[in-house]
Amino acid sequence: MSDKDIPPNKFSELRSIYKCYIDSYIALYRLKTEKEEELNSIYKMIKTELIDSNKYPLQIIMRDILNIIPYNNRYTKSYLFLAKLISDEYHVQEVINIKLIYNFLFYKEYGIKLDKSDDFEGINSENLDIHTENTIYRAIMYNDLERFIQFTERDGFDKDQTLKSDLFPYSFRGYSLLELCCYHGAVDCFKLLRTKFKSKITKECLELSFLGGNQEIMSECLKYQKPDDDCMKYAIISHNIDFVTFLMNEYNIEIDLFYCGLYNNLE
Repeated sequence: MSDKDIPPNKFSELRSIYKCYIDSYIALYRLKTEKEEELNSIYKMIKTELIDSNKYPLQIIMRDILNIIPYNNRYTKSYLFLAKLISDEYHVQEVINIKLIYNFLFYKEYGIKLDKSDDFEGINSENLDIHTENTIYRAIMYNDLERFIQFTERDGFDKDQTLKSDLFPYSFRGYSLLELCCYHGAVDCFKLLRTKFKSKITKECLELSFLGGNQEIMSECLKYQKPDDDCMKYAIISHNIDFVTFLMNEYNIEIDLFYCGLYNNLE
């Protein structure tokens, strides 16, 4: 929904009606903290605006929170923590139809299996430990240029390496280092790959830049790739209304209401 489709006054009226829902999910999708005090503040908003006031189903809220992880995985532990706060206060014993990988992450962190029917036997935990200390992926995640350079100067460094991980949106071929920079908004690492290794800006680079939110990266990607519906999908997921209106106004890309519902973006 946008003010291009409805009169501004009506848009403001509708936003006011759904303000509690909209603001709560913006806080979740745009979460940028690992500090317990700030997470408790977000939890208080969810508790007040969604759970206690509107009786929003607890299992759905927990599932929604965990489903955000692949689009903002730097803060995986923060999402797990928020889900745990709900589980503890409201004594949620089970969440059915949760994705296996998030069920496993929650179990690994807290020893609680949310969906009792899941079998963790086939899960490759190495696939989930990519951001541990001393990995190039962690250097990208924190845009740690000094550490990143050290990795690129090692013998055997492969500038064309790709990563497949369930912590990211699904990709058949995996993500290149440059694409990971776009995902995390790691502009310094991005510039190094472009200048030193001539890394190619792909369609996925542009798409992921809407999640990373770094406008310098996005502007560079727009020089080589044209936005499409997948970019709009990620703009919707980002819950950044400026990105959505930019694609709509500059490139005439329609807002997909299915994705707005799927990713809790009523704005």
